[in-house]
Amino acid sequence: MNALAALAPTIRALDLSSSSPSSSSAAASVWSMAHVLEHCAQSIEYSLAGFPRMKPAPVRFVARFVMRGFLKPFAMSHDLMAAIPGAPALSSTDAASARDRLLTAIDAFSQSTSIKPHFAYGRVGASDYARLHAMHIEDHLRAFAR
Repeated sequence: MNALAALAPTIRALDLSSSSPSSSSAAASVWSMAHVLEHCAQSIEYSLAGFPRMKPAPVRFVARFVMRGFLKPFAMSHDLMAAIPGAPALSSTDAASARDRLLTAIDAFSQSTSIKPHFAYGRVGASDYARLHAMHIEDHLRAFAR
């Protein structure tokens, strides 16, 4: 089981009543739980279908070093309001539906034999991609921790 698939039970058990970020969170944002779950699903879906827009090659070259820094301690901290370049605006208002979409994306990723380059990191191995997706989700969900 990859790191992303291992996170699925935690996502299934999410308290969806925590629809807005914790006031104690330094990352308090305007994104609701539904938007966060939708954004995380988009990220996984694009890793399977291809991202709508890639960062320029020099940025991807530098970003690969940042990615390695995330992977070593298995911890990520990123701009929690940064949309995926070229992705449609977040529109989900139903956290349960967004959670289901995310779980479907996790399952599809876990079963896939073909992944597309990341918009910032470029080509990433399946195991590292799964870890990056898991860290991405965890980083967003920390904002909702009470």
